[in-house]
Amino acid sequence: METHIKQKSLVDFIIQDLEDKINGGILKPGERIVEETLCKAFGVSRSPVREALRTLESQGYVVREPRKGVSVSRVTAKEIEDTYRIRANLESLAVYLAVKKQDPKVLQKLNKINRKMIELADEGKISGAYFNLNLKFHKTLVDACDNKRLIQMIDTFVKQTRRYRLQVLYIPGRIEASLKNHEMIVRSFEAGDAKKAESLRKDTILKNIRRVTEKVDKEEKNEN
Repeated sequence: METHIKQKSLVDFIIQDLEDKINGGILKPGERIVEETLCKAFGVSRSPVREALRTLESQGYVVREPRKGVSVSRVTAKEIEDTYRIRANLESLAVYLAVKKQDPKVLQKLNKINRKMIELADEGKISGAYFNLNLKFHKTLVDACDNKRLIQMIDTFVKQTRRYRLQVLYIPGRIEASLKNHEMIVRSFEAGDAKKAESLRKDTILKNIRRVTEKVDKEEKNEN
């Protein structure tokens, strides 16, 4: 039992490390991931590395090709658009359900996170800290829907789009728009206007499709 837990912890650690490197652009689309190199880097056997890579493959982070091995997946503009559209509908549904429940503790958490984001923006500290708070804000709303299956599905699509979300925040005017959107969602929650909150979240995610696909198209042209 103890061996199984230790193995599971190793696998989770490797998955998180590779996710962070892919999302942060350290590992680029198309870049090879060599099992032996990972084993040496983490000081582990091939077993946890292979299990971690299988999980990342199922999540769309990496691909495995015959005679080529494993590499970071290349995502097309069409795939991104499809993923964002699914996520927009699922996440906005979760927001609708969360607002309907009117849990005062959730509203308190949202207000607290929102204030921290405003403080960071006022101080000009737009970095990973703001990005993590942004994720926490929306994760708080999603979790409040109290629908485990829906939460699991959303988490999958959030992970698949995470590598582009931080880059989108750096687009001029995006922080201001982000802060305004969060404030409007909080006010909708306070008013119990689930439809308004649902619409706000869906529109925000859908608007990111153009921004992200333009970036991916530009990256593809630079590679060619």
